[in-house]
Amino acid sequence: MSNQPWKAVAFFVFSWSCLLAGLGTPSLAQRLPVSVVPENYKLFLDPDLSGGKFAGEETIRVRVTQPVQEIMLNSLDLEIGLAEVTAGGSTRAAEVTYDKPNEMVRLSLTGILPAGPALLHLRFSGRLTDGLRGLYLSKTPRRAYAVTQFEGTYGRMMFPSFDEPAFKATFDLSVMVAEGDTAISNGSIIADEPVPGAARHRLSFSTSPRMSTYLVALAVGDWQCLEGRAGSVPIRVCAVPEKKAMAKFALEAAEHSILFYNRWYGIPYPFGKLDMVAIPDYEWGGMENTASIFYRDTALLLDENTASVFNRRAHAVVIAHEIAHQWFGDLVTAAWWDDIWLNEGFATWMERKPIAAWHPEWHLEEDEAAAAQQIIGVDSLATARAIHGDPHTPADIKEMFDGITYEKGAAVIGMLESYVGPEAFRRGVNKYLQEHANGNATAADFWRAETEASGKPVDRIMPPFVMQPGVPLISISGACHAGSMPLQFAQQRFYLSPKAPDSPEQEWQVPVCIKTKDKSGSACQLITQKTEEISLAKCPAWLFANRDAKGYYRFFYDDPQNQVAIAKAAGKELSPSERIALVEDAWAMTRSGKSPASSFLDLAKDLRMERNRNVLDLLASHLNYINDSLITQEQEAKYRAFILAQFGPLAHELGWSAHPGDSEERKALRASLLGIMGFSGDPQAIAASQGIVQQYLQSSGSVEGTIAGPAFYVAAANGDAALYEQLSAVVAKPRSADEYRSALLALAGFRQTSLLRRTLALVDQGTIHQQDYPNLFSALLNNPNSRDDAWSYLKAHWDSLSEKVTTFGGRGAVSALGSFCSPQLRDDVKQFFAEHRAPGAERALRQSLERMDNCIEFGQLQQSSVRQWLAAQP
Repeated sequence: MSNQPWKAVAFFVFSWSCLLAGLGTPSLAQRLPVSVVPENYKLFLDPDLSGGKFAGEETIRVRVTQPVQEIMLNSLDLEIGLAEVTAGGSTRAAEVTYDKPNEMVRLSLTGILPAGPALLHLRFSGRLTDGLRGLYLSKTPRRAYAVTQFEGTYGRMMFPSFDEPAFKATFDLSVMVAEGDTAISNGSIIADEPVPGAARHRLSFSTSPRMSTYLVALAVGDWQCLEGRAGSVPIRVCAVPEKKAMAKFALEAAEHSILFYNRWYGIPYPFGKLDMVAIPDYEWGGMENTASIFYRDTALLLDENTASVFNRRAHAVVIAHEIAHQWFGDLVTAAWWDDIWLNEGFATWMERKPIAAWHPEWHLEEDEAAAAQQIIGVDSLATARAIHGDPHTPADIKEMFDGITYEKGAAVIGMLESYVGPEAFRRGVNKYLQEHANGNATAADFWRAETEASGKPVDRIMPPFVMQPGVPLISISGACHAGSMPLQFAQQRFYLSPKAPDSPEQEWQVPVCIKTKDKSGSACQLITQKTEEISLAKCPAWLFANRDAKGYYRFFYDDPQNQVAIAKAAGKELSPSERIALVEDAWAMTRSGKSPASSFLDLAKDLRMERNRNVLDLLASHLNYINDSLITQEQEAKYRAFILAQFGPLAHELGWSAHPGDSEERKALRASLLGIMGFSGDPQAIAASQGIVQQYLQSSGSVEGTIAGPAFYVAAANGDAALYEQLSAVVAKPRSADEYRSALLALAGFRQTSLLRRTLALVDQGTIHQQDYPNLFSALLNNPNSRDDAWSYLKAHWDSLSEKVTTFGGRGAVSALGSFCSPQLRDDVKQFFAEHRAPGAERALRQSLERMDNCIEFGQLQQSSVRQWLAAQP
């Protein structure tokens, strides 16, 4: 599953070998007993789209491993009308008892059911939900569709089941659909039978692969598909009829991804066919249902005539992410949700490989470095959780799908591959998949395979990064002596706040790779102790302690002159990925109070000739944070002049108009600079944005798509009621997904309170797709002009909104509250959530409160440094 867009665990004092022995054996709270194990489901569904309900019938072939008198299943909001059990040639009725708090149902028998094979037969009914989970209604202006979203624990909302990842089984699914409609599922359609006297027909699908319940898929509607092939694998990209034409790019990306993965995994695509379905209203970017991947339509379909560079890359990467799961997640599945990071972290790391091979000019390794550095920022909070969680309840499981699972998981896997070498790492993956194909596995199984394949102590390196929260800080000290340089390394947990909390001692085994001007420190060292020493044979002019930016750690240089020397050499001597790490390490030291803000501002000036988009975007983001949290009204003009001088020369060189022969990276850089300059008040950038928007609204194809998005945002921030009316009309009747997305977020970017209140009103009017709630409220909460109203609206509507979309709390509103930077708002947030639950977003809430504290603290800590620095500027 792709998140498009975060439970600390104390450091254990016992040995890592004991810790490994415990993996895969989580607490049995809200867990089904293993006395009955499913092997096959024969499942029939009869959805009534107009009535918003469905009926179903199933026969589950099970294996009873020990005599029982009751059978436990997962079931939520289903009415079971018939339950019986057949074994040994006789059938007996079962008494049904519902346990809604635990999302279970108990089937009680009058006698003992002996060990051996048995059949469970149930008839049931339920409602098509409106919360983008279970079997729900996904709506367009023209009609409704019935679709599924089951990860993590929502399969039980459609059929009683053994709804845990380890209970893999095969599925024989059939479904009743209206005349003119079809259905898409994990298998292929093998029978299409008309129903006499009714405008309906029954579709039956081939037996599915052996899979977990959360990977079952069903989509009912008038889908139309574009067909292709990757070798012997047939591929379809399916959408609502009016959007079928936008499936071409997705088909091409899927073909390239499958062919790449066939080679890389060393296992041919394992499921015979692949369908990819664009769902009109879908919570996640994508969901890796076995052989039938569902995507949010805006993450799969693309108008190639108007699509931006950013959207082309994002679409390709999301497609590759879900296809990567077909091997790593579907063929081999995590045994329990505590190890879901391995599925998602691996797919997040893997997603860029096939796309980089397809489009090397996109330089996706730089995006990977930026993503790794950004999640280190989250992992620097005291409230950060360990990658490996301890989820018991559905709310705990929901909370696992965060940036720590995805991005930190990807970053530590990337560090591991860099340490052991790409080929050794790939052999370990292949060994892991071959040993556990069609079954379940744990992270310990993966580490064991990598250790055996590489001959390196992976099983000692990985547990500290996975089993404990936080990121290591490696401090370096040392000076040149008699032609060599002895270096002292010390490690401790890094905290973003200078007021570091008391916490248990933590240690990591950290692969550290040093880069120097004369290459004297190019070897990698495994730091295994709290303090350690190595010696460089020469005295380098500078040293950079994260070669290739693959290390998952922060570095602090004891010698400030080394930082100055690196900054001066960075443009020529460091790769873009290394410059990304340089900027982020420097900013982290500023935020934590280890370096003054003036040092970061000096670094920015040293990088004034920087031309890499990711580096520029990160610099601009941090300079904007300084502006929002430290710059007083009297300092605004001088600070704005510094920003315009920082980015203006390159912006003016590129201009705001596309030129024949522009590379995609040049287009992306121009778009980034338009946003930076426009939000910094540059009159030319504002005027250009307003012109671009008007031209786009007249003829979207006449504007280079990449620059349109930032132009919309800048124009809105400087716009009036007339522009608001234009953009409102676009949201009501968009010509493309890109146009809708740009206009919607622009409506949250105006500065006039009266207009922003109209944007909030769109939610009540039902104009906004549920899938867009998180991004919309994030934008409104981040806009100082709408922040108070958006927060008041959330408080008034919290109970209904938090249930609309399962990720609304964590990835949307609750996380966005972290942008508040006043004691009054912080205290109000605390008070509100002391009285209101945020299921699945409790950690996100604690992290937002910590971010508020950090922002307030940062202003107190660094304001004088910025004031002195600005006073010294000409």
